[in-house]
Amino acid sequence: MRGLMLLVAALMFSGAAAADTKIAVVDMERALFLSDAAKAAAAQFEKDNKADITKLDSLEKSLRDAKAKLDKDADVMSKEEREKRAGEYQQQLEEYKFFSGKLQQLDQKWKRDFFAKNQANLETKLKAIIDEGKYDVVLTAGAAIYVAPTADITKQLLERLNSK
Repeated sequence: MRGLMLLVAALMFSGAAAADTKIAVVDMERALFLSDAAKAAAAQFEKDNKADITKLDSLEKSLRDAKAKLDKDADVMSKEEREKRAGEYQQQLEEYKFFSGKLQQLDQKWKRDFFAKNQANLETKLKAIIDEGKYDVVLTAGAAIYVAPTADITKQLLERLNSK
């Protein structure tokens, strides 16, 4: 009985304390990668890797064409011809997977490096928003199930990142 009374008292006081708590949610990664600096860096990344991107696009088109032709002509081809074309298709698919994986690794590395390079500035601007808004608790967007638009400070952070 005494434990129940303590539990009820704790819940009553926690409700009163929570009423005065100002909470916000922020998606730092989203704000950073939507910023003007990220857009410029992404354009530079695409420019630096244009040859690989073009190669990947070409391979993708070639794969689609080869698959369509294989499907269309499969009924009239000999078994040997079907196997030959299937082998060629498989070889192109492996090359596509290689270039796709290479670009994904480069993209992930670029994102990690960009985030690390800009993290101090990001945290400084976020700290200023927290201090100005007098927030008691700031959660990452992934930690919240529901967020009222007024509690999301991601847009404010993005605006600060884009201001000079």
